Amino acid sequence: MAMQRKKDFTYYRWTNALNTCLQAVLAVSLFAGGMHLATKFFWRVDLTENHRYSLSAETVSYLENLDTPVRVIVTVSPDGNLDEHDQLYRDVRGLLREYEYAARDNPETAFSVEFVNIYQQRRQAQILVSEYGVEQENLIIFATEDRQRIVFPDELYETRDRQRQSFRGEQVLTSALLDVTGDETKTLYFITGHGEMRFDDTDPYRGLSQLGDALKQRNFELRYLNLTEVDRVPSDADLLLLMSPRTSLLSREEEILRRYLANEAGRLIAMIDPRTRHGMSELFYEWGIHLDDVVIMDDGPDALAGGGDLILKRYGEHPITESLINNQIPLISGFTRTVRPDPGRPLDDSLVVNHLVVTSPTSWGERSYRQDTGFVYDPDTDLAGPLSVATVAERQIPSQLGINMPGGRVVVFGTSDIVSNNRISALGNLTLILNTVNWIVDRDRLTGIPPRPVERMQLVLARDDINRLRLTLLGLLPGVVAFTGVVVYWIRRK
Repeated sequence: MAMQRKKDFTYYRWTNALNTCLQAVLAVSLFAGGMHLATKFFWRVDLTENHRYSLSAETVSYLENLDTPVRVIVTVSPDGNLDEHDQLYRDVRGLLREYEYAARDNPETAFSVEFVNIYQQRRQAQILVSEYGVEQENLIIFATEDRQRIVFPDELYETRDRQRQSFRGEQVLTSALLDVTGDETKTLYFITGHGEMRFDDTDPYRGLSQLGDALKQRNFELRYLNLTEVDRVPSDADLLLLMSPRTSLLSREEEILRRYLANEAGRLIAMIDPRTRHGMSELFYEWGIHLDDVVIMDDGPDALAGGGDLILKRYGEHPITESLINNQIPLISGFTRTVRPDPGRPLDDSLVVNHLVVTSPTSWGERSYRQDTGFVYDPDTDLAGPLSVATVAERQIPSQLGINMPGGRVVVFGTSDIVSNNRISALGNLTLILNTVNWIVDRDRLTGIPPRPVERMQLVLARDDINRLRLTLLGLLPGVVAFTGVVVYWIRRK
């Protein structure tokens, strides 16, 4: 009898144990299956005011109709010591999750996002170097089989007084997506044949290799163009750059440029150093721009750097200079000449001319700069400051619908020193030239995607409020928990 009871007890014990294990397996299977279904079949709902976390219909349309795989590599990682760094990580990660969600049902392509910490994931970092030639943090790389576009952090935010005011991530990332999946790449031609600076030259004073690298990273295709060897500007030219010619252009070359700008709504950036002849006076006159044969001097205490270079802090209102104005970022330059709107330019309502960069009031344009003696302002011959050293001209073509269509655009600088290899990284020099290129070729101008304001929440508490909050967190809540525990214990004892 005792043996039978023992067998029955052992049987029931093993039966209960097996039953418990099966229940645990079923519970885990149910949970795992639910999680698997949740990853495959789910929907996201934006309940915020104004749907600030939702993608625009324009971006969703692009993602749903992608016809090529796109790989996005993000080298942004959270850093608990830097609030701005963490904010960048959160904003980028949240936005790209929406991109993945919008592209999930596209059967033709795969939109993948990968986050890489280049300091901890060294193997992935080496792969980035071999495949894309970059090993930097805080980059977003959009890549297809044969194209790539790198987005930098300063492109993602609109700032004022060095404080982030709005997040324009969707605008920039969608533009990058179109760059790597579209049929066309912006092509920039650097004019040669007159001793110009070259984008493959590493010389610190006459080289533009750093500018060339920055443009290539932003998916611009760079080529050279000798105007003496062609009859017209190539049809695929989105922008011409004339970077510090040492000799004058021929009249035939000037005519080619004139036809390109006037008849094809062409785009031109010219950097004309002082002490050089350029041979383009007639063309600049048609565009309302005048270059004076002077060298700008300045004896103001706040206008000169340690080595005697000019510090330029004043700007004209324009999309090119907006970020420099908002954040009070100056430029630094060596010798420069004046480039100003021509007061005697032809009357043309379609032509808009504005100065971009202006010197300080203590500056002047020295006409006798070829002399080796000390320079002193002469009110009878010299130009009084402040003086314009960069000018932009744009033609607007009116249509029958009452909408002004963009015509040609010309931006002229009185120096090339700001973009040379030894200067371009100083202060706002790189920002200025990149803003100029982006504006002149209409890069990142998706008007249907507005920037989103950066929301900041601030909690203001008086001393009494802080004391009450401390009492609640440290006294009241733990006390309630302790009292509840005592009551439960007393009831169970009863």
